[in-house]
Amino acid sequence: MMQKAIDAHFHIWRREDQPWLRGPMVPRIFGPYEPIRRDYPIEEFLADQQGSGVEKAVYVQTNWAKEDFETEVAFLQKTADETGWPHAIVGYADMTVDDVRHQIDRLVKYKLLRGVRMQLHWHETPAFRFATAPDQVIDPKVRANVARLKDYGLSFDLQLFPAQMKDGLALVAENPETNFILTHAGMLADMSDETTEAWKAGLRIL
Repeated sequence: MMQKAIDAHFHIWRREDQPWLRGPMVPRIFGPYEPIRRDYPIEEFLADQQGSGVEKAVYVQTNWAKEDFETEVAFLQKTADETGWPHAIVGYADMTVDDVRHQIDRLVKYKLLRGVRMQLHWHETPAFRFATAPDQVIDPKVRANVARLKDYGLSFDLQLFPAQMKDGLALVAENPETNFILTHAGMLADMSDETTEAWKAGLRIL
């Protein structure tokens, strides 16, 4: 009998909603991405995972324009209402604003919302980073906003490179009532011995 599974991090998208897919090709950590510069609807995802044992799935935000953070969640909620997939949604919220509750209050009306992600990973290679500073994960505004998530029962997706894990640990320790998800298993950037050892050390810290 095939073992059943939950896909804890998947994406679907419409190209029209993704500024990074519509814009010029630029170097990215995941390499060339010409093949995905198109729509990838829920129907195609369901076809692709046939026979995998996946019976439920969690959608994670895909970097729509920041101002469209609610529109993204609304689109996924509508998709779920129509197709039964996904079963949970991790939306986007800007944790660098003065008070993220203005955004969260708009998102929690969608019944499948379970958490938020803002990519705070920093790397010495500019093409690999989303954060504006290596210690942005412990920026006072970020810390204050992450602390507010417990009042909504929402999780936070922690997307960091190994060198940031000490700061990540500090953020987690400050918020014992909040569930944190370590995104992409701690962001192993390449398979070199040096990078792999740094990644292992980062995971040990957490």
